[in-house]
Amino acid sequence: MVKRLLSASFFCFLAAAAFAQGTVISSENFESGTSLPAGWSQTTLSTDGGWNIGDPASLSSSSFGVPDNDGNAIVTNDDACDCDKSADVLNLPSLNLSAASSVYLIFDVYYIDGAYQGNQESLKLNASTDGGVTWTTVKQFDGQPVWHLEAIDLSSLAGNADVRLNITYNDGTGWNYGAALDNIRLVVPDNVLRASLAYAYAGRYIDAIPTVMDGYDKFWTGDHFTIEGQLSNDGFVPITSFTASWTNGTETVSQTYNDLDIPFTKSYVFNLDLPALASGPNSDDYTVSISNINGGDDNDLSDNSGVINVTVEGVEPVAGRKVVLEEGTGTWCQWCPRGAVMMDFMHEKYPELAIPIAVHNADPMKVTVYDTGMGGLISGYPSGLVDRADGEWDPIEFEQRLIERLLIPAPVSIQHNVAYDAATRTISVQSFVHFQQALNGNYQIAMVITEDDVTGTSSTWRQVNTYSGGAFGPMGGFESLPNPVPAAQMVYNHVARTIFNSFTGAAGSVPASNAAGSTVTFNSTYTHPTSQDVTQMHAVTMLIDMGTGEIVNAEETPVPFTITGTNEPQVISNMEVFPNPASDITTLSLNLAEKKDVQLRMTDVNGKVVYEANLGQLSGDQKLPIRVRHLAAGNYMLSINAGGEVSTKPVVVVK
Repeated sequence: MVKRLLSASFFCFLAAAAFAQGTVISSENFESGTSLPAGWSQTTLSTDGGWNIGDPASLSSSSFGVPDNDGNAIVTNDDACDCDKSADVLNLPSLNLSAASSVYLIFDVYYIDGAYQGNQESLKLNASTDGGVTWTTVKQFDGQPVWHLEAIDLSSLAGNADVRLNITYNDGTGWNYGAALDNIRLVVPDNVLRASLAYAYAGRYIDAIPTVMDGYDKFWTGDHFTIEGQLSNDGFVPITSFTASWTNGTETVSQTYNDLDIPFTKSYVFNLDLPALASGPNSDDYTVSISNINGGDDNDLSDNSGVINVTVEGVEPVAGRKVVLEEGTGTWCQWCPRGAVMMDFMHEKYPELAIPIAVHNADPMKVTVYDTGMGGLISGYPSGLVDRADGEWDPIEFEQRLIERLLIPAPVSIQHNVAYDAATRTISVQSFVHFQQALNGNYQIAMVITEDDVTGTSSTWRQVNTYSGGAFGPMGGFESLPNPVPAAQMVYNHVARTIFNSFTGAAGSVPASNAAGSTVTFNSTYTHPTSQDVTQMHAVTMLIDMGTGEIVNAEETPVPFTITGTNEPQVISNMEVFPNPASDITTLSLNLAEKKDVQLRMTDVNGKVVYEANLGQLSGDQKLPIRVRHLAAGNYMLSINAGGEVSTKPVVVVK
């Protein structure tokens, strides 16, 4: 479940709903003991007694934790029992509604409407007016991740002297979750208008979900925060219109909502923009209110407003920094649609700043070395790393962490050239780490290839989806998809295809001492299988601080990609290697337009340096012989550094 973050900067106002309407005919709160009350009965196929009465904590389990609800509740827990709960039927006492014209059954319920391994649970209210011979389903309940109030209009049953009701839980013949009930009462409704402001808070509106996330204390200058509020209908009269407003004493913003139909126990979420952020600290108190309910006032104005404090700093990102977002995910993971939605959101919102990488676990997209390294740094799925700094994060918190990281000056800038050989399906990446300041210590370069629009056909490509049905709120459209989502409907983005040559990169790829203004060059390759589409691939170069494990900076480009502008080669031209393949000696031929210090370096497929030479100052046409007879047969990368300008050619050694 998504955590809702609250901080001192965002005071969340909660209004307590009175629910004092109507005339209560009968009620049961299960506080008189652990046996069923008089007139109640049940039938069950389970081995744990079916519906049990007690403290919610004592009737909870690891995957079905029933929150406290002020005393006892009646609970059926399929997660704890893992038994046959396909027919846990709780029978209420017979009701005489012969003199009634309008009546409601009202109760608290905790039920998530979950599914596990393809088995869907259900919770229904059924009614009979012929002594229990035939039954009709009055309501099938949707789920919510909290205790909530249900109000069922039984007016269609009025006039009958023997109305029988039962609440039936069915685990779908699988291992599922369960249901809990409390404070069950029969009520004759009144005609009083009741509305309340259930909550209000400020945060970032994420349209991909959509929702407002709080917890931000920094945000981009000129951007907007949003107030989210919720109107609740606490009375039997439907709410058809209202006005929501905020004011800070000098400015007021209002929005009127018409043509609504908000019945008893239901709510309506509204959003109001706050002023654009100025640079530096921004702090203000905002009074949030609802008014003009159905064109007038409701019966109690004391619960129609609240005050929130918004304290946030308007900031600007530093130049030259990018942030790597690594998400642990899997097709088997029920909450991982959240990660997929947030990774796409981050890529679309921050295309030049965020580098998303989806690291799959235990599914067809798994890369073992990447998955193993990621698994050692996270405790569950989906979880993410932001530059591998400050622990793990829920993907829904990625934006907050990205803003923090983009304020830290980067000691290096990174570029790379990416070549592609279609004949061999080989991607060759020539990475350049430019040191803006002296940086000494243990650092390593890692290269990652990612792929978008990845699809599959077998059942292992299905995405388990707990958001199906909307019980846990909207989630980028996944709430409208089945659970699991069939492979034919799933497209996976930012999928890690390789990391060269370990989770922390290549040992020896960066010298221990690096002067300000110096550049380190590193060559790496990846030969992709025919099942992967190079047109959807990106190359990522990362510099990793081995002392802290953090990613110092990174770069991402499409495949292929060539550096342009001031970094375009201007000194080195006509570069060729012959013979190639070679078994004894190969020759590097090139032209140097200016006299420059020249260094040669050759690396193997693991990034290990197998040849290195400092040739001093050279210019003009050059033919430089290189002995390769001592090298094992295989693929190598030969690079020349001429005064900081680097070019690379592949070399094949044969025996």
